[in-house]
Amino acid sequence: MKASAGITALILSLLLTACGWQLRGTTSKPNLETLAVSGASTELRYTLEDELENQDVLVHGESPYLLVIDDEDWMRRTSAVDAQGRQAEIELRYTLYWHIEDRKTGALLTTPKRVMALRTLPWYPENATASSDEESMVRDDLYEDMSYRLINQIATASQRWEPY
Repeated sequence: MKASAGITALILSLLLTACGWQLRGTTSKPNLETLAVSGASTELRYTLEDELENQDVLVHGESPYLLVIDDEDWMRRTSAVDAQGRQAEIELRYTLYWHIEDRKTGALLTTPKRVMALRTLPWYPENATASSDEESMVRDDLYEDMSYRLINQIATASQRWEPY
């Protein structure tokens, strides 16, 4: 009985890893030694550079590869109201458009891509300061999440071309 439970658990864990599922915050390692970042907001740039350096990718302005952040778009909307018609829940949507190009030739190494992350959080009209602080923390979380997603996409894309 114990052996069949162990085998079942082993098979289920192998199936789960085979489908590509990863824990939140884990990233694939890009097949690059260096990368330059252009066009990102300060918050995204710092978060992205820290995570790239944790992946042993040196971020500097003379890299032959240039990650171009074409556009960052924040959307904030009310997603629920209370009985008095006041805002009770908000939705934050962060969209990022990016591509990688060869610095020497200007050739696109990836097609322009879009990445989007969404969070919903409660809003307390009677405690706007705390709600505002929570919104700020969620925005920071979205920058971090977007960095992980972007690095995973860079890692996938960097497998397709031959780095210098």
